[in-house]
Amino acid sequence: MPSSQPSPPPSPPLAPSPLHEIYRGRIPWQRLRRFPEPSGAGRIRGDAAVAALAALLRDRVDPEAVERSGKLPAGLMDDLREGGFLQLLAEEDAGGLGLSPYHAFRVVETAATWCTPVAFSLAITNGFGSGSYLPLLPEGPLKDMIAERFAQGIVSAGADAEAIGTANQRRATRAVPVDGGAFYEITGEKVFIGNGPVADLMDVSATLRGPDGKDEVRLFFVDSTAPGFRVAARHEFMGLRGAEIGALHLDRVRVPAFHLMDESEDGWRMRPGDRTPASGGRVPGTGEPEADEGFRPVDFGQLAALGRILVIAPSSLAITKLCLQWSREFVGRRSVDGKGLGEYEEIQRHVAETAAEVFTADTVLTWALNGHLTGDNQPELTAAKNLVSMACWRTVDRTVSLLGAEGYETAASKAGRGAQPLPVERFFRDARALRVAGGVDFMVDRWAAEAALTSCHFTAEALAPAGVDAAARDDAATGEGDDGFGASPACREHWLFLLGHAKRFARTCTELTYGTTPEALFRRQRTVATVGRIGGELLSMSLVLARAASLAADGDPRALPLADLSCAASRHRLSGLWHQLEEPAGGAGYAATAGTWLNGTDLDFLLADVITDVPRPRP
Repeated sequence: MPSSQPSPPPSPPLAPSPLHEIYRGRIPWQRLRRFPEPSGAGRIRGDAAVAALAALLRDRVDPEAVERSGKLPAGLMDDLREGGFLQLLAEEDAGGLGLSPYHAFRVVETAATWCTPVAFSLAITNGFGSGSYLPLLPEGPLKDMIAERFAQGIVSAGADAEAIGTANQRRATRAVPVDGGAFYEITGEKVFIGNGPVADLMDVSATLRGPDGKDEVRLFFVDSTAPGFRVAARHEFMGLRGAEIGALHLDRVRVPAFHLMDESEDGWRMRPGDRTPASGGRVPGTGEPEADEGFRPVDFGQLAALGRILVIAPSSLAITKLCLQWSREFVGRRSVDGKGLGEYEEIQRHVAETAAEVFTADTVLTWALNGHLTGDNQPELTAAKNLVSMACWRTVDRTVSLLGAEGYETAASKAGRGAQPLPVERFFRDARALRVAGGVDFMVDRWAAEAALTSCHFTAEALAPAGVDAAARDDAATGEGDDGFGASPACREHWLFLLGHAKRFARTCTELTYGTTPEALFRRQRTVATVGRIGGELLSMSLVLARAASLAADGDPRALPLADLSCAASRHRLSGLWHQLEEPAGGAGYAATAGTWLNGTDLDFLLADVITDVPRPRP
């Protein structure tokens, strides 16, 4: 007989991602104005963790010694384990610190301000380590094994990259069932594996032939003490010196069958798609969430996006903030012809641009890590990687130029002659690495655009998302209503520019997708990447203006000038991006020149007087 119990009411739909609203030509202003500023108990726990880690690093880590030796201090991982820093996101009853992703981000950022390699290791363990999968794994022996190891405070990693390139959908590493399927033997090589030389447990991607004879990439959890597993080499990157990054060799490493994860690794780790979360957000009008409400990924695409942010963004923001501080120190003690350096127009612009970059990066990340409180935020997690790492790169490049008057030197060289040993050179190399790690920048632009175009233009039902108040949507599209910029005409002008360019952007996306297929459009890689960059800049402007307006409404107008400068810089970049997008389709000149160079000798005159032999390193 049918149950007489009433069915539970359906969960309210999530408010759509602000980035995807922009792809549809709309700015969800009312949602953005409720900018989520974390507070409450989560902030208190985060502050305590930040203070504890800062004290530990000051006591145990000499960043310049790490730079010279290329190694972290012996026993540091044990200290981090005892402090709970390898389990930032785990609940306290599981031995962790119980932090939200936002406050875990703050802890990693603090580490990066002192020593980027430490931050990198912490981020890998907490973002891509075995324990990060626990919320998504079904009950069973695999989850029990990982939970037990995680409770012990293990260092862990994700071993996916191979020498053939991670952009390839296949993996040369292969897994073969043995002993009637009770075990698998894994053979292959992995490279550039963060925490690889020190990890206790890691997930390893490998090609497995299914019962239907088709190959698919699957994930296996491998103990680093298993016979046949060895660290083949430690990589010495151009930056991140001291970070534990290595090449791994697996020779018929046996793993129990239950160490195979049920989910197929279909590209979600390196190409996060548009997987709308099933829970964890609020639709406008359904009630405000608790401040600093916890967030956990609900699918593997979201897990990958969150992990990428934790690895790249805290260090990027830390370097950007340090550059702002170093600029003040340097300008404050320098003069030219008796005139303080800070009185010169170009120096003022350098410093102001850096301040605006800090506000922009901090704003983008605050939203990306807390936007789930008001709706879907996964697309922002993906876009934030480039927005923040590129802001970091622009800032550190600017700071190297600014401090050039005191020498293009290492900190050790400056200290040796009595100059202020600001380590801008070391962080310059680290910043460049952050544009490559987690997916090289132009690939991330493509991924973000492909997901948005698929969701917002190739999928017809997505054009009228449910759960958004129609009147609020109309206000956002037309620019009517209270924009919050009464005290800043410049910000209001940027807002009106933003509304117009969001409409232009949507029309452009409609034209690009009309009459074609995703496969055909996505083969136009430069076009799609440029679309992703335009969407990112419009998102950045939206978030910066919304946060500045929200703070001003609460009586704090200090962010309005920063928002003005941030939006002015975005508009300069947008001008160039629109021009790139309007280039003749196909880029025939690029293809022809590349073909001439790659397939013949007609352009070899370009190498006149160059020694092309690669010098071999000497012991």
